[in-house]
Amino acid sequence: MYTKHLCVSANENIAEISAENGKLSEMLGEFAEVCGADGRKVIAVSGKNGKKYFTAGSYCGFAYLTDGTLIEVLPRTKNGTADARKTLCAEFCRRCGYTFVPSALDPEMNFMEYFISVFADETMKIIKSGVLSRYTSCEENMSSVQGAILFSENIRRNLVHRERVYVRHDIFTPDRAENRIIKAAAKLLNKMTADSRSSHLLKETLSFLDEVRVPHDITAEFGKCINTRNTKKYSTTLNICRMLFDKNEGTAFSGKYILCAQFYKIP
Repeated sequence: MYTKHLCVSANENIAEISAENGKLSEMLGEFAEVCGADGRKVIAVSGKNGKKYFTAGSYCGFAYLTDGTLIEVLPRTKNGTADARKTLCAEFCRRCGYTFVPSALDPEMNFMEYFISVFADETMKIIKSGVLSRYTSCEENMSSVQGAILFSENIRRNLVHRERVYVRHDIFTPDRAENRIIKAAAKLLNKMTADSRSSHLLKETLSFLDEVRVPHDITAEFGKCINTRNTKKYSTTLNICRMLFDKNEGTAFSGKYILCAQFYKIP
């Protein structure tokens, strides 16, 4: 949950580089270096009247720092913060395939919370309609025969314990790539949100996906996702997950002090 919220427009100063802002300066400085190294100047250093500042670039979005600071960069508009935030939320929805309804946007909700709320709502739709499962092969020692007996392994393990039998059988489980990716995203976003509704939905998601493993290599999991008629309901949620985890999407930004960051070029 964030403890400090800094909201600026694109190309505006975020914070002065000073001893007073020592920790923030260290975190933003590292982030600025990372962004500069890959050619995406989300944050840069600028100077004016003998002072130095961290300045937002032309990218818009949010960065959640490890100390709980949330930085929100909005597009420059003539109609104020609310209109700028609508523009940014609309761009996010266009990218993930979600229908943006301007009238449904809470004017008090920052962009990060909107991002999380869309993920939480779309994930809950999947859960209510039934998550997809798959058959997977499992080997274990059991008290009764299920599936095929693995005779050589059974003799090795159960020569003394004749009441047991070592078998291979199939189980129907929700532990599949799509659900593993969603669980990883839900765990991350639940650490960030200060919105009680989103937090409740994310905790419900994690509880429902309790049998699903958290993936060690999320990028590899995307290659295991199957695009079929049955997985169509996962489309928007997985698009958001790709924006979070897949560097090829070009929206996620990382750094030593970055828990999560999403920035877009607004057309």
